[in-house]
Amino acid sequence: MRIQLDLDEVGMKLLDELKAATGSKTHKELFNNAITLLDWAIRQRQIGRIVASLDESSKNYKELQMPALEYAA
Repeated sequence: MRIQLDLDEVGMKLLDELKAATGSKTHKELFNNAITLLDWAIRQRQIGRIVASLDESSKNYKELQMPALEYAA
């Protein structure tokens, strides 16, 4: 399947920055990683877990809040 996206300059810049930050060689690789992460996060919410970032030194966490995850829950 082929999917086409229309992005403005800001969107393209963000994609290029994410591609560089993740070491992704192609946009396909970047999107595959993003979809994998979203799939995992949705499955976590569906079983009642929260998705969060943990500061190991202080044990504080920040919950990821996205409308898509709340909908999936």
